[in-house]
Amino acid sequence: MDQFGSASLEQSGKVFASIDAVPAAERWNEHGGKGPIAFRRMFHDSDFFSAVDFVDYTVIPPASTIGRHQHNGNEELYFIVCGSPLVTINGQQVRLHAGGFSVVRSGGWHELVNDTENDVEIVVVQVHHA
Repeated sequence: MDQFGSASLEQSGKVFASIDAVPAAERWNEHGGKGPIAFRRMFHDSDFFSAVDFVDYTVIPPASTIGRHQHNGNEELYFIVCGSPLVTINGQQVRLHAGGFSVVRSGGWHELVNDTENDVEIVVVQVHHA
């Protein structure tokens, strides 16, 4: 029995996850962006009792982007694991670095651009309004 993904609460999903145990799915032109990203859904809404929709681990290669998109009825947090992407939220652009966070609120929009020569790795957490 694998230690990742097998431990569970009586009425909930998994309580541990590892990027090594979740296969990456390649997506192209995410939210109207350009290029590929590698996406892993680490936790689903069924893994929570709260308003969390999902937790993703995403790799954005050089020259790839997550296109500008709006959030309605939910909020989304990016945590930068490594790399230095340009993140724009509601027109405000910041170059984030490892350890940086961003949050887009309901009604707002954001986009991420990897204009560097290295992969950007992020954790994405989306929470809906209860």
